Amino acid sequence: MAPEAKSRARGGGGRSGKATDSGAAAAVASAVDLLLEILMRLPARPLHRFKCVSKQWYSLISDPQFRIDYVQKNPNDLLGLLLIIQGPYSEFSFISLRGCGQIVKDPKFLSTPNLKIHHFCNGLMCFSKPHMDSPQFTSYYVCNSASGHSKRIRVLESSTRKRLMAVNVAFDPSKSPFYNVVFVSEESGSELNHLIKIDIYSSETEAWRPSSKGLYIVPYDVDFDNGVYWNGAIYWYHQRKNSLAYFDLDTGCLERLRMPLLSLGSYPMVFDHFGESGGHLHLVGICSPRTTLFTVFEMQQDRSGWFVKCNGDLDAVAAAFPKMVTLKPSNPYVFSAVSLIREEKEEELSIVLTIPGSVVRYDVKHKTSRKLCDLPKGCMFNDFMAIQRRVKAHQYIETLDSI
Repeated sequence: MAPEAKSRARGGGGRSGKATDSGAAAAVASAVDLLLEILMRLPARPLHRFKCVSKQWYSLISDPQFRIDYVQKNPNDLLGLLLIIQGPYSEFSFISLRGCGQIVKDPKFLSTPNLKIHHFCNGLMCFSKPHMDSPQFTSYYVCNSASGHSKRIRVLESSTRKRLMAVNVAFDPSKSPFYNVVFVSEESGSELNHLIKIDIYSSETEAWRPSSKGLYIVPYDVDFDNGVYWNGAIYWYHQRKNSLAYFDLDTGCLERLRMPLLSLGSYPMVFDHFGESGGHLHLVGICSPRTTLFTVFEMQQDRSGWFVKCNGDLDAVAAAFPKMVTLKPSNPYVFSAVSLIREEKEEELSIVLTIPGSVVRYDVKHKTSRKLCDLPKGCMFNDFMAIQRRVKAHQYIETLDSI
């Protein structure tokens, strides 16, 4: 065959292939069920961008039922951990759990000046920063970390902000596309009690309302630190006071909960971590005086009490990371549990630890550990085994829901 004929043959075949590809793409786009199945398998962040492809795609991705189905098909879409290293000037670091574990300056909102993160909940974040026009005011926002969109929901004067005790997001995308934000503020106080007020913002109505129970009298040993949303309620645990309370958003009730009961003759425990993962509420207890023995407790779904999820020993971590071990008989190990990750399989758990100089992930089932990242140089453990600059870890999940 002549060269010109070969060229024409190849050219004709290329045009036919392109036409076939275009036809296949058009067929996928027109077959709604097939298109939905493909979209269900994509990460949340590109889906936000794909809303711009066409009106049809925007309608499909924005549909509330699609969002609920998406969460149910991707129930444990944990992308990483957001570390907050607290101090005079807080530092933020993102640890990816999908790749090599290196710290990357992502998501983009971490570079926001004077940012204070109050709470993360299932892909939504509540943060505050000084009002751009009047520094004596503080603006509060809800942000979707996947889309980068944020919405200002409240502005408070500095004097009012000082009485603010907690700001928490209540959001379960598997049940509803709407969220609530809970503000807890102190009205007055005595030597024994706080008198507090709870205000609730609803994204469905875009309005604030006071709690249905009015004001609450709360004992001083109840603190509103370390808020966690789970099963229709906000839970607050305070390690130093060893107190646990919850606020039920449906009933408006504010109640205390008992800590786990320890068996007679067992080691006393320090509860290092309190949090939710994979739809379950957990406490991680470390046997004291400081050992490598730990117990993971889980809350019953009806809040009736705690049960032991598993027991374990971190001696393998100490062997792999000698900086955990000291020469002090009274405090032989230095570490702190900052997160618990519930894997897709029911029996698989990972505990994230801070140790001198590093963040480590420990696989409870396989008893293996690996380093996730280095800690900043300022994060040093003192003689009392407490980290001088406190580290908090938020589980980072992305969501399709709008704010």
